[in-house]
Amino acid sequence: MPEKDLEAYLDELKEISEQISDENIKLADAVSLYKKGMAAADKASGILEKFEQELEIVQDESEE
Repeated sequence: MPEKDLEAYLDELKEISEQISDENIKLADAVSLYKKGMAAADKASGILEKFEQELEIVQDESEE
């Protein structure tokens, strides 16, 4: 299964946020969604860090 892209993780986080905001959600479901959201946020953060490193390399190359 291919790795999701940043936009897919952001969409997942938005969906999770909407589900957790439901006032009728059960606590166990909210905790499960929270864990899923934290995992998606970690993946998105990793992708952003990778992009940042790539941009730093490009910037360093352009300064030479």
